[in-house]
Amino acid sequence: MHQVEQHWYIRTPIQEGEVFSSWLIRSALDLGCSPLTLVNLLWEKWRGLTIDIDRGLNEEKLNILLNHCFVEQHEVQKTMLSRYFPALIPINYNKNQRIPWILALGIQNRSNMSGRQICTQCLSSTNTPPYLRIKWRMGWHSGCDIHKTILIDHCPQCGITLQPTKIDIEHGSLAICTSCYADLSTFIQRPVEADALRFQHEADQVLESQLGRYNQKDISSVEWFEIARTWLSFIRSPTNMKSPNLLQMFESFNIDLNIDYPITPVAFEFLTVQEREKLLSILNKIMALPCDLIVERSLEYHVSRSYFWDNRKKLPTQLQRMKDKMLKPSKIILPKDNAIVMSKPKSKKSVQRKWLRLLRKLQKGGTGDFSSIAP
Repeated sequence: MHQVEQHWYIRTPIQEGEVFSSWLIRSALDLGCSPLTLVNLLWEKWRGLTIDIDRGLNEEKLNILLNHCFVEQHEVQKTMLSRYFPALIPINYNKNQRIPWILALGIQNRSNMSGRQICTQCLSSTNTPPYLRIKWRMGWHSGCDIHKTILIDHCPQCGITLQPTKIDIEHGSLAICTSCYADLSTFIQRPVEADALRFQHEADQVLESQLGRYNQKDISSVEWFEIARTWLSFIRSPTNMKSPNLLQMFESFNIDLNIDYPITPVAFEFLTVQEREKLLSILNKIMALPCDLIVERSLEYHVSRSYFWDNRKKLPTQLQRMKDKMLKPSKIILPKDNAIVMSKPKSKKSVQRKWLRLLRKLQKGGTGDFSSIAP
């Protein structure tokens, strides 16, 4: 008997600004199955939920997906992070590596060690189902543009990192914590720091236009993000905390380089929301400073260029020119009395004289008769 091939289709519409994994999870729930089951139906043995699937699909896997959904190809591609790669990294960058500024998930099987950040109030919208935004995957996002509150990457109730790829039928929604089943949309968060939000707005504009402006000059988005990341490494440098002059110099700009709590020593893309919020608040103020003004203050406060990145680090052109105009580090010259000088061995007579002088001192101290000891 001839078997008719059964066709099934994903009918879930993509929401405005939704990220790919979010749409895939919601599609599975609408079909009445787990996301793991849907991935197996689409791509058989390919374990799509154990990698960062938001980065994109190759042509073969994308075509398989399109054969089972009513969504246009360009709409699906808009949900993938790969559309932003040209604005963030050079053409020759290895895209298999970690992409700067895109939050790393730290995936182990279906567990995300770094969690996924969300706005709890956005998930409570009555106009749309709970879904994850693609902009929440960007490292410069620490707050919600709409509600002006800080994002979260851990469940406020149980403290476990948010794991949307573990959503199953019993959860029924992306607003539910996969660990304790708390409704994340019911929690209200504190306001996000204003400077972190300002940097977020500017970075979003640079990303979309692929053009940035720094030091009163128009530059490409790749260069702008590179400059911002270079300043981030400066802010996080522990050597900066050892220079009172450097701290005073930035205090004259109303910038406090001291961070109240230690930042985890991992790449920026692995940091928590709170850590990134603090760094981005400082970064926003520094990025607004003209390079000539930074040079001027460095000369005024006698801050040498040695505090501005290691000489081995290749800097963006504008920052390298700025550093070259700063004071050269002064060399520490030890006094002659304290200097370690490599000289020839002392003569035999000189050693004998010192030996006799030592014997006299010992004899005066009452240590016994040393007359039998030959010099």
